[in-house]
Amino acid sequence: MSNRAPKPRMVRELVLRVRCTEDERATWLRKARAQERSLSEYARCILSAEPMRRRARPPEADPVLLAAVGRAGNNLNQIARAMNSDHKAGRAIDLIAVRTLLMALDRQLAEIVAEHSR
Repeated sequence: MSNRAPKPRMVRELVLRVRCTEDERATWLRKARAQERSLSEYARCILSAEPMRRRARPPEADPVLLAAVGRAGNNLNQIARAMNSDHKAGRAIDLIAVRTLLMALDRQLAEIVAEHSR
């Protein structure tokens, strides 16, 4: 893990308007998309004469794997929501039942990982 402090987020509040023809806009949009940029990012790089840095692409993921992990995450959210509701209502939380559910979820995730690691 990195020990560097995160950069403060730059907030862009001002809007720059440019008049152009439909053809010019279409050309600029096509060029921006070719660079995998928004039109704003593309224009900012061109106007500031800064070189366009390549973005790191996220790795391809198996849609079946993503769906399985999403279902497991949904189960975890439901467990947390139920615990929070019980806590707010002043009801006792059955920690043994919660632990059992979490262990089942852990087994599910281990199966998913094993299935997709082959």
